[in-house]
Amino acid sequence: MSELNYLQFQPIDPAGDDISDAHSKKDDDITLNEQINEDELDNYWDQVVADIHQDPEWFTFADE
Repeated sequence: MSELNYLQFQPIDPAGDDISDAHSKKDDDITLNEQINEDELDNYWDQVVADIHQDPEWFTFADE
């Protein structure tokens, strides 16, 4: 069995902590309630793919 299953985070020592208080707050919840417009997303990714294909440094591995 892998030893990675037993790894746990260690508590942060406040005496040696260089993380600001703003980053250690627990109230930054992520909410994923917004509905996705699938057509908009498809159009966006189509444009991303088109941009990639127009990049002069882009190539497919099949071209080699």
